[in-house]
Amino acid sequence: MTKKNLLIFSNINFHKNNLNEIKRNFNISKIKSLKEISKLNEKIKNKIEIIYCDPLYYYSKKFLKQFKKLNALASSTTSTDFIDIEFCKKKKIKVFSLENEQKFLSSISSTAEHTFGLILLITRKYIPAINSVEKSTFNRRPFGGYKMLSKMCLGIIGYGRLGKLVKKIASGFSMKIISCDIKDKNYKKKLKKIWECSDIVSLHIPSKKNKNFFSKKIFKNIKKPFYLINTSRGDVVDEKFILRLLKIKKMYGYATDVLNKEFNANFKIKKNLIFKNRKKHNIVITPHIGGSTIDAWQLTENRVIKKLIKNFK
Repeated sequence: MTKKNLLIFSNINFHKNNLNEIKRNFNISKIKSLKEISKLNEKIKNKIEIIYCDPLYYYSKKFLKQFKKLNALASSTTSTDFIDIEFCKKKKIKVFSLENEQKFLSSISSTAEHTFGLILLITRKYIPAINSVEKSTFNRRPFGGYKMLSKMCLGIIGYGRLGKLVKKIASGFSMKIISCDIKDKNYKKKLKKIWECSDIVSLHIPSKKNKNFFSKKIFKNIKKPFYLINTSRGDVVDEKFILRLLKIKKMYGYATDVLNKEFNANFKIKKNLIFKNRKKHNIVITPHIGGSTIDAWQLTENRVIKKLIKNFK
């Protein structure tokens, strides 16, 4: 079998076993970032048939058109928001990812665990407490947490793989739990109850069909202040609305692993509304690290690599 030519990003830092498997099955070209594409000579560029994508970048029509023999993209992610899918369909470029791999992903719990990392960070004031110790102050009094988790109600919106994992973890903290999913018969009733009763609301919904899901249309249903946790996608919330709720004390805090337009080619974090207001309100931002544990990376990379090998054999 003639090996296919695969372009990878060196900063992905593949697990050693996975990298060896790639090397055995493909001819590899490496670059550090999209900016280095211009340094690839045309001869190499015209041989590239597969790109293993780093979701740090956006793979636009303009970028993809540079590769004359390109017929596949690969990414060990559960979403392909950072790829121009319509262009890929038009040019019959296959996209290999972990979308719709529910059975396999049921064993990958890292994002659900990160949800609780964010919950603890935002409700227990860990960051300012740690910062105070760094300044040689050792006093617990300014850092009393909101409540014990066992005395709080958690609203879970989106009861798929991650929603179920989050519920399982929340049960271990003895939290009261209300979950709802668009597939539920009494979805609207459950959703209304979440806004009325929850101390914490955690979003686990896909970007598709949920743009600005959390926006002013739900304002009338909010009966008490709460913390909002977002490990879904940045565009499922209206960031202006979040800042408004924080300002009028209808929201205690916002902890997010995602930001609006983070996959856009021209994304600059300094222009993001949540980032710009992070010091004015109780806001915690992490850089999309929900799935980022070394063992999870090893498993998800390996899954996608095996799909590539199977397809091209």
